[in-house]
Amino acid sequence: MAMSEKEQLRLSWMTQFNKAQQHDSWGQVVEAQEDYQSMASQIAAKQGLPFITSKEKDILHRLALCLGARAQALRTLHENITVTDMKCLQPIFEALFTGAEPDVFPVDASKYQFAASMVKPSTEGEIICADAEDETSTDWHQRQAVLRTVRGTVVCFRIEKIGLKDAQDYIDPFMTVLVADSRANILDSRDTNFACERRATHVMFNQQVYLNVSLEDMERSGAAIFFEFKHYKPKKKKISTRCWCFMELAELKRDEEVVLEIYHKPTDLKKKKLNLHSEKPLYLHLFATFISN
Repeated sequence: MAMSEKEQLRLSWMTQFNKAQQHDSWGQVVEAQEDYQSMASQIAAKQGLPFITSKEKDILHRLALCLGARAQALRTLHENITVTDMKCLQPIFEALFTGAEPDVFPVDASKYQFAASMVKPSTEGEIICADAEDETSTDWHQRQAVLRTVRGTVVCFRIEKIGLKDAQDYIDPFMTVLVADSRANILDSRDTNFACERRATHVMFNQQVYLNVSLEDMERSGAAIFFEFKHYKPKKKKISTRCWCFMELAELKRDEEVVLEIYHKPTDLKKKKLNLHSEKPLYLHLFATFISN
């Protein structure tokens, strides 16, 4: 299913890019600008899809920036990135999602790095959660924010689902991701949006969280990563932690699923008091991708 969707995207983007290239080569400035801007928006929106690998994310990110930069160049007539540079992207689109993508991107980063603010992810055909309408909550904007502040390898978790026997009972459930060093000092804390669905024995998230501390810094501090499942208690009018999980950095693998056991509250950042939350085979399911910065 995922491969089929990837192939559809590749073929569609190749067609659109060829059209934009023709307009650009023929001097049809307005048409080329619109084509490039539209493609940049589409690609920015798709880079956070569940089946996109770390390498593919990096390529899509660079493609969106190049397209946005070229649209800006045509608009202002300041050619930081040229039509010749854009022609170099043709082999990238042809190889996209095939596993044969080149290791070196053909356009120098100095020609497109400035374009992040010019790309606005398309929401056409997308389902937008009520608490995620602010454009800064999109995967694209979260990625740009973390790339501005983190030096080194950025870790992104896609939190898929957590297994709970009473999954349908929770109000406004969300996850908090914590990074704590060997002395239990918190280095980073990130909240997801509310869960998108509650099933019989699973709360579904399918949301991405970018850590604001690099993998290298986590390794230097002997850190571990914690995941707290939280929900709202109307009678007490407060947010409560129901259960938690943790993972050591040795368990963190690029482009691999991680399945974690769930422990009963309270969260123990020293990892000494570990009591399983349920005897049933229910777990937290994650998928990690890395971004080199």
